[in-house]
Amino acid sequence: MEGGKFHRKTFDRIDPERRAMILRVAMTEFASKGFAATGINDLARKAGISIGSLYSYFASKEDLYLAVIDMGSDTLERELSEIDPSAGFFSCLEALVRKARHAADRYPELNQIYLDSTTQGLSALAARLSNRLEAVTAKLYRRLFAAGQASGELRPDIDPGYAAFCLDNLIVMLQFSYSSDYYRDRMRIMVGVGDGEEVDEDKLVSCVLAMARGAFGAFR
Repeated sequence: MEGGKFHRKTFDRIDPERRAMILRVAMTEFASKGFAATGINDLARKAGISIGSLYSYFASKEDLYLAVIDMGSDTLERELSEIDPSAGFFSCLEALVRKARHAADRYPELNQIYLDSTTQGLSALAARLSNRLEAVTAKLYRRLFAAGQASGELRPDIDPGYAAFCLDNLIVMLQFSYSSDYYRDRMRIMVGVGDGEEVDEDKLVSCVLAMARGAFGAFR
């Protein structure tokens, strides 16, 4: 694509604040209405630009949507870069779980868009990302498992790839449980708390860590 990623070269030439504003508006619209229901005319109007300008920056609504998801990937990569594998596998896992929980509060719109992008109806669009979101986390998991096995903290017979898949499923579902009304209600039902009650975050994190220690921890 001209310009790299999902935008045209003209988008790189405009003021950074204007670029950020256009992406923020797009993120809000896609998160609240979904991809299909978001109108490109309405989006341009709310961003304070003409349709012609918008199409000079992005070849299509699809490219703008993917640019927003790509921005989310950058945010995820920045957050995960703060985790140091040398701190120990289970310390890092706790940091990961808490980041997943708090990301729902800090980036609710990005979480909603990520949830929407995993549906089969948007699979063709998601495929154009080359699974970048998953690649970011997979790279970190491989590093964590390699460091944990090298230090003797984790069982040597665990396959890092399969273990990463199982672990990531837990964390992704945790994110969905704070990003979607359906999954939030599902979590409350499973945990056994009533409407209006908060799930005990520390207890939830402790449960995830206990499961991981039982599954991956080295026998002592």
